[in-house]
Amino acid sequence: MAEDYVRPPILAVEPPSRRAAAWRFRAVMALIVVILVAAIVFVIRSLTASNDNGGTIGAPAPAPASALSALSAVSAAPPGR
Repeated sequence: MAEDYVRPPILAVEPPSRRAAAWRFRAVMALIVVILVAAIVFVIRSLTASNDNGGTIGAPAPAPASALSALSAVSAAPPGR
């Protein structure tokens, strides 16, 4: 019979309210949904608001302005030199 004995709690307290637990769950779920929506909006805005046209994948980087001016100076030299 010793296995069937359940010791009473040291401090008697009322069990937590089921209604409070339900509202706590709803509040946490609403917070998670708000965070997910904010993250999705942030990602969409960062993808659509960029100045990049999206067509530069694999394309070489443009030459710096100093290299372009050096090329124009070389091409402007007379062919006899």
